[in-house]
Amino acid sequence: MRSRWSMVAGGVATAWACPAAAQVASGGGATDSFLHLISGRLELAISHLPTMVEHLARLPQMVGGRATLLLAGIVVAGLAAEYVMRLLLRRVRLSGFGPLGGDSALHGFWRAVVLDLVALAALWVAARLVVAPVGDDNSVADQLGHLVLLALIYWRAFNLVFRAWLRPDAPAGRIAPVDDTTARRLLIGLNLMVLLPLIADNAQRALLITGAGREAMTVAAILYVPAISAGLLAVIWYWRRDMAAWLSAMVPEGGLARKLKLDAARNWWMAGLAFYGLTAVAEVYAALTNNDGAARGMDLIESVLIALLLFETLMYRITRHIVSELPMAGDVVADCLRLAVRLYAAILIVGAFMVQVLAAATPAEWVPHDRGAKLAAISAVAIYALWRFMKYRMDSYIAANPLPSADAAGDSEDEVRIAASRLRTLMPLLRVVAGGVIAVVGGLLVLSELGINITPLIAGASVFGLAVSFGSQSLVRDIVSGVFFLAEDSFRIGEYVDCSKVKGTVEGFSVRSLRLRHQNGQLHIVPFGQVGHITNFSRDWTVVKFNLTFAQGTDVELLRKTVKKIGLDMMEEPAFKPILLQPLKMQGVVDIKDNQVIVRFKFMSRPKNPTTIQRMAVRRMYDAFPALGIKFAQPLYQVPVQAAPVPVPAPSAPPAAKAAE
Repeated sequence: MRSRWSMVAGGVATAWACPAAAQVASGGGATDSFLHLISGRLELAISHLPTMVEHLARLPQMVGGRATLLLAGIVVAGLAAEYVMRLLLRRVRLSGFGPLGGDSALHGFWRAVVLDLVALAALWVAARLVVAPVGDDNSVADQLGHLVLLALIYWRAFNLVFRAWLRPDAPAGRIAPVDDTTARRLLIGLNLMVLLPLIADNAQRALLITGAGREAMTVAAILYVPAISAGLLAVIWYWRRDMAAWLSAMVPEGGLARKLKLDAARNWWMAGLAFYGLTAVAEVYAALTNNDGAARGMDLIESVLIALLLFETLMYRITRHIVSELPMAGDVVADCLRLAVRLYAAILIVGAFMVQVLAAATPAEWVPHDRGAKLAAISAVAIYALWRFMKYRMDSYIAANPLPSADAAGDSEDEVRIAASRLRTLMPLLRVVAGGVIAVVGGLLVLSELGINITPLIAGASVFGLAVSFGSQSLVRDIVSGVFFLAEDSFRIGEYVDCSKVKGTVEGFSVRSLRLRHQNGQLHIVPFGQVGHITNFSRDWTVVKFNLTFAQGTDVELLRKTVKKIGLDMMEEPAFKPILLQPLKMQGVVDIKDNQVIVRFKFMSRPKNPTTIQRMAVRRMYDAFPALGIKFAQPLYQVPVQAAPVPVPAPSAPPAAKAAE
């Protein structure tokens, strides 16, 4: 029995060629000979039309009225039993999808499939009970009864699979990304795509069981194949938008080929019509020439495409709930599994097309090519899995270890943190290099497994690389200098460096250049070949020295002890403990000028923004010194400030004068 399903035929975009063309002698008259052969056999088959009519007229007497009713009863009893069992199990089946949200892709899926199998088993039991009284063992009626039973089970088994993916009555358990209305319409269309060719195939077998000759069977095929093909093409056209909704929903949101994939998903029906049109031609050719190789090849391609679509839909349903900027481990495994299944499906399709459809090679001749293709597919999957795993680990490491900025607060560093920072700085470059190496080496390995001689490719690449190296010496110098700078760990992202001509914070780097952000906002891009030397201001530690002036007669020893206490107190505070490496202390008197005593202080800290520590130290000395009698120096000569004149009030009159008035 052959499966028919147009909804996945959109993946076939090749032109079918009749296999007899490979069997006809080459020359100018090959086409004429082939057409003459086909037309002759067609005329011969049509001439036997009365024979087929006579055979059909004898069928009622051969089978009998009672057996005919029982044959119809097989279908009615089986479908009724399945329907009743599905109604009885409906509540149990739907309850499995109750807690299903958008994140659990397969919750209750297998439970519902098992319950559907129970309904299918009920169909088999009911239909088998009707088959028993159809006729004696090995009689024509008995053979027809078993034929109808097997066809019914075959149809309902496909219906079970389609229902498991569509679930019109259970949106929570639906695997296909469509709505309720589309799911119901697609279930009807897919059942028709299975049922129509199934009727044709079993009609051919029924003619054979009833003793029809080869001529009658050929005439029947010529009559029903166009009708069945027209029905299949009508189904494709009528349900084209529903299937397009299914295919379009599975197209990833990102990617350069998204528009192309959407166009292919929406216009799949064009290739579907061509596919089933060519399949009809292959069926007619098989009936005329008794060579069904092309038809069987088309059936195999169709079956592979069905399985591939169901698999892709299942993988989409499992992984679509993962929402993350970075790929998850499940995504990596799913992509590798997808690639393996796609390559295997491609091998099967190409083999069926070359051996059966085109007859370009015999099965024995195709074995070496098939083996080489499978080895190449295994190599490609292994290489892709290696790359995805490495990229997944690198992306996860980059996300888990963000690079600090140059003005970030200092943290405690140890050897592990230093190694992690260095590896994080090199990770983007390592990812590019690793991807290029894996792509080149893997591509050559796959081509070698396919039987392609890669020696000219390697030689050509060597010559091309030599020509490029001579033509771009400055570029090569930049790349080589950058490799050595990175290998020596001269800088990391977030560090403040001086590259002779410019200085700034390292924002990033490429294979040939360094990007520095100036503190005022300018971005400098410096090729590695132009970097004479690098002064790194953000590495390991830094010593900060600064001077303060004090008044004459300052108690230097008291000043030293006070500063030492301030430095030790800062070393014990959580905010400064991971930053300060050596406490603040007084180095001594540097100079004496006029009435000023110049004293130098210093401390050692991490190189991340040490001026914060200096400002805090000066603030604490300013607050602590006045209470201890330690005074900062004042200017030797002060400009006198003239006070504003105060108005003198007029003298009041004596009391006697007031009395006289």
